[in-house]
Amino acid sequence: MRYLLGGYTTEGGPGLVVAGPDGLAAPAQVVNPSWVATGGPDGVVYTVTETEPGFATAWRIGATFAPEEVGTAQATGGDNPCHAVVHPSGKWLLVANYGNESGGGSVAALPIGPDGALDAPDDVFELVGSGPDQVRQVGPHAHQIVCRDGRVLVVDLGSDRVHAFALGSAGRFEQLASTVFEPGFGPRHLAFVGERALIAGELANAVVAGDFDPVSATFALGSVVPLPGTEPADLAALPDIGLPEDGPRPYPGAVVADEERGLVYVTVRGTDQVAVVDPAGPALVRSVPAGGSWPRDAVRCADGSLLVACQFGGVVTRVDPSGEAAATRMWDCPGVACVTPLT
Repeated sequence: MRYLLGGYTTEGGPGLVVAGPDGLAAPAQVVNPSWVATGGPDGVVYTVTETEPGFATAWRIGATFAPEEVGTAQATGGDNPCHAVVHPSGKWLLVANYGNESGGGSVAALPIGPDGALDAPDDVFELVGSGPDQVRQVGPHAHQIVCRDGRVLVVDLGSDRVHAFALGSAGRFEQLASTVFEPGFGPRHLAFVGERALIAGELANAVVAGDFDPVSATFALGSVVPLPGTEPADLAALPDIGLPEDGPRPYPGAVVADEERGLVYVTVRGTDQVAVVDPAGPALVRSVPAGGSWPRDAVRCADGSLLVACQFGGVVTRVDPSGEAAATRMWDCPGVACVTPLT
């Protein structure tokens, strides 16, 4: 199995690169490809360039696993795109533009051609709203896009909302509804296990489970569960997982579903842990070391382990979420922010 690694060239990263049992292949020289999306025609993949303004680029992975650009890079219509997904129709790449310090979060629909190449956006929808955090929530910040039940869900850290859209045949967004979270929760990413979703709040370092109603296009939310390292949490009451009580402020990163076990894994930067959460409760089951600094993204492997992209550590690790085995080092990759299976 091989994986696509993306990250920050401004932190010394190689760009888009394929990782496998024989190490890293020749990289594509693209600036700050902090997210990689698969699902284009004939195996074409997509990167977002997290800059101001932002860009998206299509790539074909050749026989030597060196990425070859398809078409030309396209502006995403906003700043610092940080997430993207191919729409289930295969017709558009949907991009979350995080924005800048003043807000400016938006979502864009870039047409995908028959060869996988991208065109200029059919639509860029500007989000609105803010939150109580005067540094991170001055305005909207789109952080993730999830397609579910015919809806396009946009996780907005800046306004404490998950917005639901319909995407028309012309690639234009129609806003249907929004689910509002506790002020300052700062939703970052979500994942579904069956019909239940688990949403991680970056600013609260907590998770909340919710059931999504496709008719109302909203979530019915349960109680908020703190993750390890949250200041209000009683660490002494949690399982002994070796967390320093005076550690840096924690920030949840990736949310990864394990449908087989009915669990969700959440990377926690700062404390450098992977939290194991039962979304049925929801409840914290355990937390295990990520094996590197600032675990930003993760993907579940066929054997049940996780590959974790540790950005500041510049390493991808393999983590056993049961905690029975220590994390192992897989690949060195400075500034790595994303790890995605090459399908």
